[in-house]
Amino acid sequence: MKLAATTIFSKTVSSYEILRALIIASSALVTSVSTAQLQPDPNRYEYSIAQFENQDYQEPPPAEAILLIGSSSIGFWNEDAPFDLAPLTVIPRGFGGSVMNDVIYYFNRVIRKYNPRAIVLYEGDNDLAYGLTPTTILDQLDQLITLIKNKLPGTRLYLLSVKPSGARSHLWELAQQVNLGFSDRARLDANIFHIEVDKYLLTKEGGFRSELYGTDQLHLNEAGYNIWADVIRASLTVQEAPFESSAMGTTYYATTTDLVSDCVTLQSSTGEDPIYISLGFYLIAGELAIKDFAIRELPDSGCSDRLDVSPSADGTVATALYQTDSLFVRGSEIRYRLSADHSAARRPLGQNSGLYLFDEIEFEIID
Repeated sequence: MKLAATTIFSKTVSSYEILRALIIASSALVTSVSTAQLQPDPNRYEYSIAQFENQDYQEPPPAEAILLIGSSSIGFWNEDAPFDLAPLTVIPRGFGGSVMNDVIYYFNRVIRKYNPRAIVLYEGDNDLAYGLTPTTILDQLDQLITLIKNKLPGTRLYLLSVKPSGARSHLWELAQQVNLGFSDRARLDANIFHIEVDKYLLTKEGGFRSELYGTDQLHLNEAGYNIWADVIRASLTVQEAPFESSAMGTTYYATTTDLVSDCVTLQSSTGEDPIYISLGFYLIAGELAIKDFAIRELPDSGCSDRLDVSPSADGTVATALYQTDSLFVRGSEIRYRLSADHSAARRPLGQNSGLYLFDEIEFEIID
């Protein structure tokens, strides 16, 4: 605010009026700076949280499930998420318009009370729209991570990227800084994962895809949510399927090019007892590479998929053969039989950046 010097310093103006004018000018300056970092009042969601509590009273949620928490991108998905992620056990608790600070404020009432084994979080989008900086958002995320580690030790945290939307294209550069911060935290902590859903909502050239959004160009439409659900389910399966009582089977995700089996019998030619794992591959130019694996919490000798491994004299893998008779493409009812073979003699790890490339792949449709 610019005040006229002739007004402030006029000899006819009292010292009180001068001081008052300076205070007003200073207040205006402080407001203009602090508005960019103004946190919305968390109490605006008291009614929404109370509704969740009433819902929990009427129908108690499952224990040790996957909690879906965050703003409207989760909120609009509350009804469909259990179907989209089945048979993973989820508790959808999105409340639209929320920011990271709201999740911290209601931590005990919307996170801790459920004792979730994993949390899927979507925040950062509205935070930027409120004028909060990436540094502030990531600092608040660190506060939330500390709460989770102190109150829910061992709980896995999945951070969903801030999505690219036309309505907030002016904030996309800042959103990318937030997403980079998510990746940094995931890289340094074995219990934190960054689900990069944003790159599947962009064109190959990095442009915005208006056809995936509603008329407001802010919220996903059905086509957008199909991609959203596909990416999240593919990302959760390896780590979370081992804790489910129902098998997820073997699925290929066309969106992410992941092939994931929730139950694989890993057998070595040396004769040791088998190990039961969840296993994920990703597709590289028509070849499969192991992406991730997790030991099943409840070993299941009925795992139909197999990974047979033969070690070489120095203990490295000489050959590996993956086989499944129940491969489905996500969204299709057609079942496939697939076998994929890796040979260190044919494709040495040193030539594949350390990847186990399964380059001899055969598949067929099963009637």
